[in-house]
Amino acid sequence: MQTRFRLLNTLSDGSFHSGDALGAELGVGRSAIWRHVQTLRGYGLDIYAVTGRGYRLRTPLELLCESRIIDGLPQAARPLIADLDLHPLLDSTNSHLMRPEAMALPSGNVCLVEYQTAGRGRQGRRWVSSFGADLCFSLLWRFNGGPDALSGLSLAVAVAVAEGLSSLGLSQPGLKWPNDLYIGGRKLAGILLEMSGEFSGTSRVVIGVGLNIRAPSAIDESIDQPWVALDELLPEPVSRNRAASILIAAIAVAMSEFQKKGFAPFMRRWQQWDVMAGKSVTLQQAQSVIEGKARGIDTTGALLIEREGEISRYLSGDVFLLREVAPL
Repeated sequence: MQTRFRLLNTLSDGSFHSGDALGAELGVGRSAIWRHVQTLRGYGLDIYAVTGRGYRLRTPLELLCESRIIDGLPQAARPLIADLDLHPLLDSTNSHLMRPEAMALPSGNVCLVEYQTAGRGRQGRRWVSSFGADLCFSLLWRFNGGPDALSGLSLAVAVAVAEGLSSLGLSQPGLKWPNDLYIGGRKLAGILLEMSGEFSGTSRVVIGVGLNIRAPSAIDESIDQPWVALDELLPEPVSRNRAASILIAAIAVAMSEFQKKGFAPFMRRWQQWDVMAGKSVTLQQAQSVIEGKARGIDTTGALLIEREGEISRYLSGDVFLLREVAPL
C-alpha cells in the first residue's frame, strides 16, 4: 500500500510520468506500476495511460497534509486538538476511533482519511466517497454526564460545520434536521455522531463529517439522492487542507462551548439556517409517518411539527419536504 500511495503522490501534479521513471523511483517493475494504477482507478481516480508518454491524472490532486492542516488551525482551536492522524485508506474514520484500541484517547483526537472503503451515514446508510474529491474526518470528544447532558449535540455540530463553511465563502449553508447540510435541495455534507459511556458518567462521542469538495470524474450510481460539491458553489476551488483546518477547528471550538453551556448558545444560530422551518414536511420513523408543518426546534434540539393546530416534538426520524418524492 505504501508504494501505491507514493505513486499517487508523484502523479498528483497532473503531469505525465513514464512507467520506467515511476518504476525507478519506486523500485518496482512496469507491470507493478500498471497494477497499482488499476487499483487507484478503483478508488475513483481518473488516470490516463498514453503510449510513449506514461501516466497522468486527469486533473492535479491536492493530497491532505498533516502539517498544513495543523498550521492552518486558528489560534483558538490549537490547544483543543490533541492529535491529528492521517491515513491514505480506511474503512471509516468513525470506525477507526470507535475501535477498542482507541477507547482511552483524550478529547481532540482527529482521524482523517484520503479514501474510505465503507463510509457510514445516519440510519446505517452508506457514505459514498471518491479519492481526493471530498473531505472525510472524525473528531473524538469526551463530555461529563450521560446522554441526557448531550441533548442537541448533533445540531450544535451541524451549526459548527455551517459556520466553518460560511468562513470558506459559502453564503447560505442550509441545515436540515438533525444535522445534514443542504444547498438548493442538494446534500453538501453529512454528519454522524456515535456515543459510548455510562448513563450518568463520562460520555465519549465520535463526530464524523463527510463534505463534498468537488465532483468526482465518475459519478457513483449508488448515490440515491441529489448532491452538490463545494467547488460548484464557490467562484474559486477550495483547498482540501484549508477546509480541513477550518472545519476541525470550528467543531472543536463548538464542542468546548457545548461542554460549558449546552445547546442554548447554538439554538439561534441553528434557526438562521434552518431550511425546513415553516414548510410542509414528512417525518418518517420506524413505525409511523408524520405529515405536518415544520415549526423549527425546541431548546433541546427536538424537531417541532404542527398537525391540526397542535405542535408535537420529535427526537428521531428522517424528515423531508412534501414536494420531494423520496426521503433525503
